[in-house]
Amino acid sequence: MSVRLRYKVTAAVSSSSAEENDLGNSKFEIVDDTPSEGGSWKTTVAPAATDVIDLDNIASAKFLTLRFAPKDPTLTLTAVGVILNGGPALQVQPLGAAKEAHFLISSAGITSLSLANTATGAVAVDVTICVAGD
Repeated sequence: MSVRLRYKVTAAVSSSSAEENDLGNSKFEIVDDTPSEGGSWKTTVAPAATDVIDLDNIASAKFLTLRFAPKDPTLTLTAVGVILNGGPALQVQPLGAAKEAHFLISSAGITSLSLANTATGAVAVDVTICVAGD
């Protein structure tokens, strides 16, 4: 069985808050029918924890998105480490005053995912995971 994966990315960079998009304007849409499995779910990572995330029935993820937001929306999200295939942690954190952060990757194969919520002052983080692969 195959699943359809569709994702869109839009990014605009402006020289002022008038949003002229004069410094950059990119829009991408990808549709792919090759993954055999996929899904989306939410989990919570406690402060000071490093959680191994079960990718459900996907042995090799080809697409992964993560959305990080503080469990308590009145708190400020700190950096969260994303560890792919046992490698070094990639620090993901919100831009400026944003209340959430995002991570997206397409890959030849992600076989393990861990999330490290160990930054100083870390708060409980809700993570929405969307993954597709084989």
